[in-house]
Amino acid sequence: MVKFLILNNHKLNLNQFPENYHLIAIHSDLDEFRLAFFLNKKLNIGLKRKNNDIYFSEQNANYSSYEFLDDTKYLKWIFFSNKSLVSEKSPDQDLSLFGKGSTALNEINLLSQQKSVDYFLIIENIANKTYIDKVLKKISEISGVITSFLSENKLENKENLIFS
Repeated sequence: MVKFLILNNHKLNLNQFPENYHLIAIHSDLDEFRLAFFLNKKLNIGLKRKNNDIYFSEQNANYSSYEFLDDTKYLKWIFFSNKSLVSEKSPDQDLSLFGKGSTALNEINLLSQQKSVDYFLIIENIANKTYIDKVLKKISEISGVITSFLSENKLENKENLIFS
C-alpha cells in the first residue's frame, strides 16, 4: 500500500505586507489559543486560527497563526507564536532491548532577533499612536501576560510572515 503526503504550497507575496504596521511583542506563559481567546475578549476582536500555520520543513518548525480582518475600522490583526518546540532524536548510543533513542526538545524562534518574545501581534493600517497605547494597556490587563510592548524594531525577515 502506497501512501502519499500532500502538503499545502505557500506562495510568498511581498507586496501584501504594508509598511504602516505596528508590531506588539508579548511575553506570556499562556498557551497561544488561551491568549488569543483573552485578546479577543479584551480587545473586542475576533482572532481565528488560520487553516495553515507557519511551517518550515527544513527545521520541522511549526508556528501557530491567527488573523482577524476588522471591516469597520479597516484594520488587520495578525497574532502568531514566536517559538516552536522541535523534537530531535539524539544518536542511539545505548543499545537497549527495545531500541529506544533519547529525544530532546529544542526551541526555535521565528524571529531570531527577538528570542525572548513568546508572541507577536501585528496591527496593520493604524494611523495614530494613541490607539496602540490603548491596545497595550488592555493587553497588560490580561492575567498571564507578563509584559507587552511596542517593538520599535522593524521586521528584518518579514517575508516569512506572508503566506497566501
